[in-house]
Amino acid sequence: MIGLGNNKRNSERGLTLIEALVATVIVGIGFVSVFQMVQYSVSSIGVSSDRSKANLLMTMVVEDFISEKNTLHDKTKKVNFKDQLFDDEHGFSSKPKFEITSCSDSGPSRKSPDDNALDNKIHKWKHRFSKKRLKCTNVSGGTTNDEKRLNVFTLCNNSVVSKSNLSKSNRPCKFNITKTYTGHLPNSKAVGIYLERYFGRLEVGITTGKTKTVRGNKEPVSKKKVLYFQID
Repeated sequence: MIGLGNNKRNSERGLTLIEALVATVIVGIGFVSVFQMVQYSVSSIGVSSDRSKANLLMTMVVEDFISEKNTLHDKTKKVNFKDQLFDDEHGFSSKPKFEITSCSDSGPSRKSPDDNALDNKIHKWKHRFSKKRLKCTNVSGGTTNDEKRLNVFTLCNNSVVSKSNLSKSNRPCKFNITKTYTGHLPNSKAVGIYLERYFGRLEVGITTGKTKTVRGNKEPVSKKKVLYFQID
């Protein structure tokens, strides 16, 4: 009887302290891995959400642009919407009319609406791309890698004798297309692109939440979304 009792007590021994510590370490490693996966998932969901928002906002800007492309920007000069954007970028200011190079909480402020369609639209677009709707991260100097800009350019042929088909007869083509194309039928004549065509390029930077080292400093990483579209 005494021997049987001793065997029972021996079989009911608990874990040693070392065994408990090893089990704790194993469970801790598992929890750390799970937490890292959760953090990565949350970050991925945030970036994916911003991409979806950027797609929607870019589409809204393009629709705004195309719907107002022939609206007069200035009644005195009789310059339409798309020509004013083109002239601002390639002429007077040498930079795009719509360009965001720093983060804004809610967009630019003003006391009253502008007296022309273009400036009102630019104001509206800058509000759409503020931090109120899309995440943005500043870098040193108050600038950001999450830049937004709209470029406008034309395709045509400078060898056209009469430029009456261009919106501005004294303006050279931004991109001069000299290539000719021959039809698939026998004895088809070679033809070129002579009518002026307007195109737009909308670029939007999206913060990823990651950083990279640039000249010894850590800067946020931005991904670019680019949309090309034909204006007319």
